[in-house]
Amino acid sequence: MRTCPVCDGEVTTDAAFCSHCGVTLQREGAVAGATDRLRELGGEIRMLSVFFVNFNGFETCVEQQIDKDVMIELRECLAEVETFIRSFKGTANQIVADTRVLAVFGAPKAHKDDPLRALNCALEIKNWWKHKKDEKMLLKNIDMTIGIHTGRAFFGYIIEAYSFLTVIGDTINIAARLTGLCRSDEILISESTYNRLAHYVDAEHIGERSVKGRTTKVDTYLVKGIKKEPQITPAQKLPFCGRRTELEKLKDIAARAQEKEAQYCMISGQMGIGKTRLKEEFEQYITESDEFDYIETHCSVEIESPYFPFKFLLKQYFKINEYDTKEIVKSKIRDTIAQKGLAPRHIDGVKHLFETDLTRLNREELLRINEEIYASMKQLIKHECRDKSLVLIFEEFHKADEMSKYIMSYLASELKNEPVMFLMVNVSKDFVAHINVPIQEINLLPLSMNEIKELVGSILGEVDEKVIDFFFRSAGGNPLFTIEAIRNTRRTKIIKNVSGRWLLDKDQRLSFLDDLYGVVMSTIDSLASSYRLIIDYASVIGYSFSLRVLDRLLTRAHLHEQLDYLITEGYIILSKNDDDPVYVFRHNLLKDAAYTVLPLRKRKEIHRHVAALLEEIYVHQLDDFYESIGHHSLSCEDFKKAAHYFKRAGDKAKNLYAFNQAISLYNAVLKINRERKGEVSTDTVRDVFLNFSDLYEITGDVQKMIKMAEQGLRSAREDKQHVQEMNFMERYAYGLFLNNQLDKSAELLLTSIEQCDEDSPEILSIMHSDLGLLYQTKFEYEKSILEYNTSWRIARDNAMKKAEIVCLLNLARIHTNLGNYERALEYLNYGIDELISDDMRWQVQFKAMIGTIYYRIWDLEKADVVLRECLTQADDIGHTEVSIKTALQLAIINTIEEKTKIAQEYVGHADSKITFMIREKLMAEINLMKAAVYHRLGDHTRARNLLTSALSIAEKLEDTEIICSCYALMSIVDSENSMKHAMTALDAAERIKLPPLIALALYRVTQGYLNENNSEKSRYYGRKALLMYDDVKMRLTDGHRKKYVQRPEYVQLLEI
Repeated sequence: MRTCPVCDGEVTTDAAFCSHCGVTLQREGAVAGATDRLRELGGEIRMLSVFFVNFNGFETCVEQQIDKDVMIELRECLAEVETFIRSFKGTANQIVADTRVLAVFGAPKAHKDDPLRALNCALEIKNWWKHKKDEKMLLKNIDMTIGIHTGRAFFGYIIEAYSFLTVIGDTINIAARLTGLCRSDEILISESTYNRLAHYVDAEHIGERSVKGRTTKVDTYLVKGIKKEPQITPAQKLPFCGRRTELEKLKDIAARAQEKEAQYCMISGQMGIGKTRLKEEFEQYITESDEFDYIETHCSVEIESPYFPFKFLLKQYFKINEYDTKEIVKSKIRDTIAQKGLAPRHIDGVKHLFETDLTRLNREELLRINEEIYASMKQLIKHECRDKSLVLIFEEFHKADEMSKYIMSYLASELKNEPVMFLMVNVSKDFVAHINVPIQEINLLPLSMNEIKELVGSILGEVDEKVIDFFFRSAGGNPLFTIEAIRNTRRTKIIKNVSGRWLLDKDQRLSFLDDLYGVVMSTIDSLASSYRLIIDYASVIGYSFSLRVLDRLLTRAHLHEQLDYLITEGYIILSKNDDDPVYVFRHNLLKDAAYTVLPLRKRKEIHRHVAALLEEIYVHQLDDFYESIGHHSLSCEDFKKAAHYFKRAGDKAKNLYAFNQAISLYNAVLKINRERKGEVSTDTVRDVFLNFSDLYEITGDVQKMIKMAEQGLRSAREDKQHVQEMNFMERYAYGLFLNNQLDKSAELLLTSIEQCDEDSPEILSIMHSDLGLLYQTKFEYEKSILEYNTSWRIARDNAMKKAEIVCLLNLARIHTNLGNYERALEYLNYGIDELISDDMRWQVQFKAMIGTIYYRIWDLEKADVVLRECLTQADDIGHTEVSIKTALQLAIINTIEEKTKIAQEYVGHADSKITFMIREKLMAEINLMKAAVYHRLGDHTRARNLLTSALSIAEKLEDTEIICSCYALMSIVDSENSMKHAMTALDAAERIKLPPLIALALYRVTQGYLNENNSEKSRYYGRKALLMYDDVKMRLTDGHRKKYVQRPEYVQLLEI
């Protein structure tokens, strides 16, 4: 037994009606699948087609005292109507204590053709009623009316005990009022429904009607029937012609992804060939499957914005709207993380995309930000494809910004063994050439004659073969061109319908098909003026546009419904469906064509309005729109605002490592400043100079760095801006240092330190740190240590934690290079205990250096433990440099222990982590370490090649330390020139005065003389080498000395 949801009366489990009140009951288990989700969520807003079936006249029968028979007939009629509705896959709800049934199409299960299903269902009910009245005398005076409307409405299970859907909204009210406007046995439909069915339905426009509960009137149509010969417009959903093989290939690729083998696929082809349609059919397939989840995103077309498609993807994942405040964004991210069981450290990178930092950051901080973004994307994708395969779809990927391309390459190497599929629509050849995984291409070719015949037949019906041949020749097998050719030829009477068969009246060339622009303009020109206006305004907003902005621009009723119509028409696509829907043009050229025909004055007016609206509507996430506001401001010649936003966009790009984009944006600011004097403030221009000097340092363009620093320095001095003057003096001095003008750089730094105020501790600390590096380069290590310690003291006294950490690392490195291993360990352990206990990234950096020191002391067991822990943590948080170096260090240790296979695996791991962000010096270190591995593995040829590469970079950078290490190892792998390489290494080591390197070079020279059987010289250099090793040994603790004396070179030197 169960309880009736209306009267609480007990009924049997399988009862169709309540025996107490007569309400229709839904069977147990009937609300599965989508409805389970609705019960959990409560409901949602969706596009629905709804109609009421209203029986008028039963009340009169009741008044005539025939109540029992009336109730029986009413129940039967309502039940039969519900059966019709369900047969068309709609949802039927009887209105309690009423003579109406509500039909809902689109909930809980949505179909592409829900408006058509609603219309066909209503017509079938109408025909049924006509016959029913003829059969039953009792029904002779009963009339039936139906009103259909399509629009957005809320639906869900509001009252948990009720087993039927509740549908709420203006959409329902309009349908109910249309039913009330109907005359006997009529069907009325709203304009919204008519727009979706214009090519199917035969309807008479009866004008606007006032309805209760609405201030605006409803444009209404009277349904006459279904057209026997539907007239084609782009709104008709065309059959999927000629792409079934390609669709099956996509399905096969998705199936392979399920085997935990990541798949990368691209759809390519000319405009209009069917790329988007193929993608949509594939989306439909994965949507209907329980084995996949998918997220679709798109790239920014007009202006590059760092990580745009991935940020768009993340907004969908975290359900973030552009108008959300920063607090709401944080809350949504935090709640999603908790709900999905993600580790907070795995999404550290996400915050950088939603909490834009525009402060000045150094190279290490920039690198950290981007590596955290990379790691977060990897962890999120891995998490999401644990239970189901994940399909990620990228539209217009040939327009992807450089950072999105780089992260895609990274993900390709990191997710090889995950059940994920990357589907990219349109991909540049340059990207395909540089990604390190194979991309399966689905290149769409023109349709065949038979496929064009199927397409044309689906549009026109019966067609003469000459017509098929004409369209095939004219459009070249392109589906879009074929559709436009059909529209054009019907309008110009080139084809005619004779007795239900289309014939070719005259064979002439369709000149508008000669270029894409002509085709697109033909498409746009076929729109009614109200829809054309929407396309015009949207084209100014951009390839991607939101409903909120467009609605404020146009301020018209039913805009949502009109946009839905344009989706059906094939002009736009709904890219993000939430409280602020986002649309994109189906073809970018369509947007360009609409934009170019707008009068210049009108374009400027719209651009100005859009810029203001973006500032107003998205004030809480304005950083997402810096580039767009700058673009719109420049387009309407508001140069001051354009410069302001281009500067901020450049800062954002710089801090997200998108250096090329940042340079382009900063140049735009300087161009405005040159051409429009007074539009850009001098402070803004100086900030650009300062950021340029930082960028050119990182990109290695030292001359440009010096030039920008000089320009900024002159400007700061002219305006007597002391703080900025100190910043530019530091940049200028550092540029000179990089340009190897060491004495001039030192002089400028010392002068700057004297002039720098005590209330500018940050720049003062940096200057002392620069001096420490300069003296280190000049091999004046005591001075270097003094400057580093001074920098550390300033940082510590002024609570500058980041600067203090950097100073500790610098001090640890220099003491390690000098062989002061115990002192280096003290600095590192202090940092771990006092400064970085809550920062995993700094921890792995400090611990990796500790592991390297253990290796140099020859405590291989400790080194192995520490480095393996570091490698795991570095991979987890995405610290690329530590991951590569620790992997190679572990490879070297495993070659020492003769674990060849493990060593090779570590080398492979290191290789997989190498990205575009690896700077030249690090690449030289990597090649040097790999050469050491291959030397121990006996592959001297590969070792020589790697050393040659490392030497080339080191000599370019004048890095004597790497040069010395390379020649020391080359003396082993290049036996023909062994002594020459060893002596070169010794000469370099003595110049840089680093005891561990001098000891190593002396040992190599000793080996060389031993190989030449020159015992006298081998003993001489051997004793010198042993003294250097002993000097390092004496600075170790007793425990470390016991390990150190086991070094193979030390043991061999003792024997000599």
